[in-house]
Parts: sequence; structure tokens; C-alpha cells
Amino acid sequence: MIVIGVPTTGAIPVRVVGSIDNVLLNRKDVLPHYIEGSLVYDARARIVNYALSQGADLLFLDSDIHFPLEGFDKLVAHNTDIVSGLYYGRHPGHTQPIAYKTVKPKTLFREPVLEHIDHIEPYMEVQGAGLGFCLIRNKVLQKLAPLKVNPFEPFGGLGEDFSF
Repeated sequence: MIVIGVPTTGAIPVRVVGSIDNVLLNRKDVLPHYIEGSLVYDARARIVNYALSQGADLLFLDSDIHFPLEGFDKLVAHNTDIVSGLYYGRHPGHTQPIAYKTVKPKTLFREPVLEHIDHIEPYMEVQGAGLGFCLIRNKVLQKLAPLKVNPFEPFGGLGEDFSF
């Protein structure tokens, strides 16, 4: 079973809904789960709890990310604990994917460091990637359970993606 978890402020574009519908029409082991709220990190924690209650793997999907069925299938077929599809930021002109070879939180003596990857390969290891199209296997989620601290709560000048 795979839960597609979507944190949302309430609106999901038609293209995103179409991507999810395409998966639901082609796979019987997928369950969508939407959490509405203004705090993305809180919604992500609640989605993790839901996936745990279902004994499922979790595909986080941002409410503005649409994808082809083949992209979903590639993530699922990948034999690793956490795998993310590369995607670009939502602002026009964003030329770097949301993936970093170095991620260091802010400290008293330094600003946060996010060093972009310098090349793209079909499969590559990174230190941080956005959670907008990211599959996390159930065995990883089980290591978080029960959630005593929200692993998505932003800290050190980093967003919830990189806090995790």
C-alpha cells in the first residue's frame, strides 16, 4: 500500500488532481490522503501518522506538483528507503532542481548552507531534496513512530523539507 499524502491550504490545481487520478486508475494499492492547513510541517506529520496507521509507504506530493504515471512508477520501483523525483521551484526562471549536495542548518556562527547539485544523473545521492515528490518507505516511517517531536518542524533557517 502507498499513501499519496498531500499537504494543502485548500486548493489543488486540476493538473495535480489529474496526476493523482491517473495513478488511482492504474494502481489498486494507492490511497490518497489530503490534509488542509496553513502549517505544512504539521500537515506532513499528520500524513506520516496516517501512513503509519495504514502500514503503508508514503509518497509526499506538494499540492502544486503534477507528474506522469511513469514518474510515480519509477519512484516505486526504486529499491531505496527514500527517493525523490527532481523538480524545479515554482518561481519563473528557477534553473536549479530542489536537490542539494550540501545541507547545513543555521548556527550562531553561520548562515544556513544549501549547495546545489552541480550536475544531474538519472539516479544520484544527495544530502537534501524537496519533499514535493518524495517516496518514503514504511520502514523509515516506523523508525519515527511514535512521533514525539515533529521531524518536519523548520529549524536553523531551513524549511520543513530539509529539517526532515
